[in-house]
Amino acid sequence: MRGFGWYYARAFIRPRRALDALAAEPRRLRYGAYAVAITATAYTLVYFFLSHNGGRPTVFRPWLAIDAEVYYHYNLYFHVPSLLLAWIAATGVAQLAARAVGGTGAFEDTLAGLGVGLSVASWWTALHDVVTTFLGFVGVIDQRAYEDAMNGATAAGALIWTLMTGYLVWFVLMFTKAMGASQQLRPAPAAAIGALAFVVYQLIFVLFNR
Repeated sequence: MRGFGWYYARAFIRPRRALDALAAEPRRLRYGAYAVAITATAYTLVYFFLSHNGGRPTVFRPWLAIDAEVYYHYNLYFHVPSLLLAWIAATGVAQLAARAVGGTGAFEDTLAGLGVGLSVASWWTALHDVVTTFLGFVGVIDQRAYEDAMNGATAAGALIWTLMTGYLVWFVLMFTKAMGASQQLRPAPAAAIGALAFVVYQLIFVLFNR
């Protein structure tokens, strides 16, 4: 019996094989939850640092009726519920769509696969966010100046757009492979449903998190 670490590490280098193996793992739902917990922990750190280093949303202004100057203080508390909501909603939509095209897996299979998928894909931006917000927290960089630089024609701006592009590509890729593994779908329907699941996940996530 393989432990969680084997599946998680393998998903970065051989995602389809890892997700195929996960689909046959009795503890797959627990492992999917562990993967989501890693992402939740990473962004708990991010929003903790932002709430204490003067960070505030810039280009992506808050959609909720919370002032930008204190947004990250509240974001620290509602990002985990919003992440769980996005994960479960994306799974529900993907499960229904998969059943419509002949998918054979259970809801728990899809939930586990998408949980690992979203966690792996999130590292495209999470590593950058943890490191830079920590540097802002300890005073190595000026958080506000860095946030402004990310929104301009600067090296920081080019970096963040590169990471966001990788985030998009890897999310769709991981969700596609998760749908293929959990529902035994052919590549085309797995890709279509994986992209749909990503849209659902991201729309819910971005509604709350900046």
